[in-house]
Amino acid sequence: MILIILKSYFTILLSVGIGSVIIFLLGLYFIFRTPASEKSKNNKKDNIIPTTIPSETVQEKSIANNSNNLRDLSAIAGDDVVTTQLDLARAYIETGRMQLAKSILEFVLEQGNTAQQEEAQQLMNHI
Repeated sequence: MILIILKSYFTILLSVGIGSVIIFLLGLYFIFRTPASEKSKNNKKDNIIPTTIPSETVQEKSIANNSNNLRDLSAIAGDDVVTTQLDLARAYIETGRMQLAKSILEFVLEQGNTAQQEEAQQLMNHI
């Protein structure tokens, strides 16, 4: 009985399966393709980028981006930005990004209340 049903609906099942695979592959193509505007930017950058990037430059850029993020953080954190900064510093310590954690903890030492400053100092000692 099941064999008769499969034989009669084989064409439909096959076409639905192939159609699903094609739609899936098209979706992947559109997700991962690079737009033409980015391709031209990448070609221009290839001529300018040096072969080695000093690690200090990368760290300085990360710290600069972090200070820009401090301004945007108030929109996310609400009133308690310093507590959110402490959480972010803990996350950076766990992921091994000690320089970023240190810069955030310095901010907490300047701006936080007494309890937050003590916790930031303990984390600084941990680093």
